[in-house]
Amino acid sequence: MTRAQAQIIDLIMSLPLSERRELIEHVQGTALLEESFYSRMTAGQRVALEESIAEADRGEGAPAGEVFRALFQKHGLESPV
Repeated sequence: MTRAQAQIIDLIMSLPLSERRELIEHVQGTALLEESFYSRMTAGQRVALEESIAEADRGEGAPAGEVFRALFQKHGLESPV
């Protein structure tokens, strides 16, 4: 274990149990421990994704069918939707 890793472990262990659990759930939920698409995104890409999710949560945006039809039309393709 590196010195930095040991310091991180010490810091985590100094947290109350509920906060440690919350931190572990966050690390697992954001796939920080895996080679996932999300973990390979740049900070800017993650910000853009979070903004898009917030827009969708607020009900902003267009239905997927409309978006796909527009994309197919823009590129001269026949839309399956």
